[in-house]
Amino acid sequence: MHTATKNAFWFSFIVAFGGFVFGLDIVLISGTIKTITTEFGLTPLQVGHIVAGPGYGALVGLVCTSYFADKFGRKKTALTIAALYSLSAIGSAVAQSAEVLFWARFIGGLAFASLSLASMYIGEIAPAKYRGKLVGLNQLNIVIGIFIAQILNYYIINMVTATPEWALNLGLNADTAWRWMLGAEIIPAILWFVALFLVPESPRWLALNGKTRQAEESLTKITEPEHLKAQLDEIVHNLEDENDHTVHNLSLAEQFKLLFSPQMRAALMIGVVITIIQPMTGMNPVLAYMPKIFAQLGGDESSAFSQTVMVGGIGLLFTVLALVFIDKIGRRPILLGGLTWAILSLGIVTLGFFNASYMLTPESVLGLKGSIDITLLQPLLNVEFSSDFEFKQALIQHIGRDSLIEFENSIMTAAADINGLMVLIGIISFQCAYNFSLGPVVWILLSELFTTKIRAVAIPFCGFVASVFGGIIVPTFFPWQLANMGAVSTFGLYLVCCVIGLFFSFKMIPETKNKTIEEIEAELSKQ
Repeated sequence: MHTATKNAFWFSFIVAFGGFVFGLDIVLISGTIKTITTEFGLTPLQVGHIVAGPGYGALVGLVCTSYFADKFGRKKTALTIAALYSLSAIGSAVAQSAEVLFWARFIGGLAFASLSLASMYIGEIAPAKYRGKLVGLNQLNIVIGIFIAQILNYYIINMVTATPEWALNLGLNADTAWRWMLGAEIIPAILWFVALFLVPESPRWLALNGKTRQAEESLTKITEPEHLKAQLDEIVHNLEDENDHTVHNLSLAEQFKLLFSPQMRAALMIGVVITIIQPMTGMNPVLAYMPKIFAQLGGDESSAFSQTVMVGGIGLLFTVLALVFIDKIGRRPILLGGLTWAILSLGIVTLGFFNASYMLTPESVLGLKGSIDITLLQPLLNVEFSSDFEFKQALIQHIGRDSLIEFENSIMTAAADINGLMVLIGIISFQCAYNFSLGPVVWILLSELFTTKIRAVAIPFCGFVASVFGGIIVPTFFPWQLANMGAVSTFGLYLVCCVIGLFFSFKMIPETKNKTIEEIEAELSKQ
């Protein structure tokens, strides 16, 4: 592999490392839910708001990203985003109230624009034949971040349980464990900020703004010498405007007007719909609340976190496989196959919860003696409930919501009659399907659908839509759904969304493998 091509891989990895920090952010919070709920006295909806705090920030961040990425360049915008991640991690770790924690996570949400920015930047520097793999690094880093976060949460939980002397000396205990979890994001966020100084500015953005000489200098770092002139000429030619042949003179308003024009209608529709489909499959809340989901199956807290780590490790493997095959098999077959796979997987999860029953017996509650007043549970003995929702509502009436939150794992272990292996296999299969298809393919498509002149507004706009659904609506209401609808209805809803996504993808999404951005634009303009 030529040095220039290696550089393209290296620079892509650095920019995509923001995805690693993002992955940490969305999963580290999962280990803190029980503690912050008790410490701050939160309701399920308030917990959802804190978990979804970054989603609110992302709405603001993505709007600003369009302006900053277009006005100041991709690199400076990335540096700003990395600084925000660092500030958010520090604020979350030292938060003294639920309000401060929410706003610290809100600041982190401003940095979630790193995902759309990475797709934008990598799509502009990557050779066409490697573009799928390089944009896919974004998703790979997300999944690695998720996996590392799951390991960190599991490790910290075990340290709290074992209480070694060194941990106590550092102030790591049951009351502070959640701060250590959220603080684990600080170091990688700072490292990313420093590494971004090594990255050159996008040559396409430089050419778009009339900086041809700087564009050539930047291009020499990622293009083989014998192809340098031809590549530069192609970029300049494709960016020429009828009224101005060198300088990008479209305002943000004009770019949005072009984005919503008839010639971009197909690209915009695909971009918006797939960014709605992706979060509506339920992957983000499954990740954020995975220990809570496994608590539904019974088992202690350590067991729930160990299962979470196992699922994360298997999901990571399938993300790597996706990057291996994405430029060989193509985007469309992987997306269609992955959605079909996700439908079957969610069907297994839904069926597992549907067949479950919950009943406390005199023998099973003996294990709860000493941790909860078991006399309060006497009216529920030998009463069978067909859903987790009905069972939890009855528990709340007899022992109160606070006691249920504190002892949920133990009570569910005592009462649940569920095929836990079936649900576990379904969740593992679902994560594999998502990581092999929807996870990487959506960001790859976003990097390919839009012409350079409008990608500074197009990709953040689609990211904005993704944040509304994936960052706010879905994770905010997930704990409320479990508490008020039950697991069957919740996972059944995600299954229906996957079915809708499959039909749309089959009808509308073309193959983009090995095509230049300009070729893809020409094909979509005909739809």
